[in-house]
Amino acid sequence: MSLQMYMLRRILLTVPLLLGLTILTFVIAQVVPVDPVLAMLGESAAADPEIVATFRRKWGFDQPLPVQYFTYVTRLLHGDLGVSVSTRRPVRDDLGRFFPATVELASTALLFSITLGLPLGIVGALKHNSWPDHVTRVVSVLGSCVPVFWLGLVLLFIFYAQLNWLPGPGRLDPRMAAPEGPTGLYTVDSLLTGNWPVFVSALRHLILPGIVLGGAWLGLTARMIRSSLLEVLHEGYITTARSKGLPERAVFCRHALPNALIPTVTVLGLTVGGLMAGAVLTETIFSWPGVGRYIVAAAQANDFSAIMGVTLIIGAIYIFVNLFVDILYHVLDPTIRKG
Repeated sequence: MSLQMYMLRRILLTVPLLLGLTILTFVIAQVVPVDPVLAMLGESAAADPEIVATFRRKWGFDQPLPVQYFTYVTRLLHGDLGVSVSTRRPVRDDLGRFFPATVELASTALLFSITLGLPLGIVGALKHNSWPDHVTRVVSVLGSCVPVFWLGLVLLFIFYAQLNWLPGPGRLDPRMAAPEGPTGLYTVDSLLTGNWPVFVSALRHLILPGIVLGGAWLGLTARMIRSSLLEVLHEGYITTARSKGLPERAVFCRHALPNALIPTVTVLGLTVGGLMAGAVLTETIFSWPGVGRYIVAAAQANDFSAIMGVTLIIGAIYIFVNLFVDILYHVLDPTIRKG
């Protein structure tokens, strides 16, 4: 099957997944024990039945559920995620403001987990049952077991409060203005504008939260690539390649590593969505103005529009990341291309 046909099939399969995501979020909004209308109006306005009835008519809450769902999807297609109770701004604008910070933090954590996790796993597999392998397993276990909040506080205490090697919470140093740019990513926008002091500050502020957020996924990545390589290196085609006189480097790079990366790609795909959804504690500890802190404030205020908007975005990220992973499967796995 050609790559174009495979991509078309996978893209068509994402349509019912996205539709299912909208149904799920709509059902959740209907079954929660708190009335979203009363939560959005507040106590003073909710005390007037006429105001409540007018609000229900305005937003279609007095219509049958199928009509409400159709209205909900129509607004989503127009980019309307509702208005946040907490900020009194459209949720779309809030996400445009807070989402880049989470993307920048999650990208740093993903880069950290891949840069260290893949070499650790490879060394652990090639040096099986030796001291490098033991180091890999210890790092993997510690990365997966250490609580995020504990690791964040410890790193802040050591490298910020005691040694003063790295900056504290926030995205930039105090009294430093955010760079102007189209992306909202401070490192990218400062590079585009040539603002090197802001770039260095933004990069240094990313180190500690990136390590904390990527630590658990570092252990998972290292364990996955190690176990996959150990399994692949005992396969018959590896023995055949060696018997033909191929150099060990060629056997590893052409035959072993590409096949071992197939299950690892799945883990990395889940990592992307997990980093976006799991940044709540990290952003809270480091006062990071991202989606994690935004969703916590929304939950405390019963801000259903904001909660549903973030849920939709993160769910869509999972779906599209899985689409990208499936396309990578087609590139890495020849059996899929032949099928």
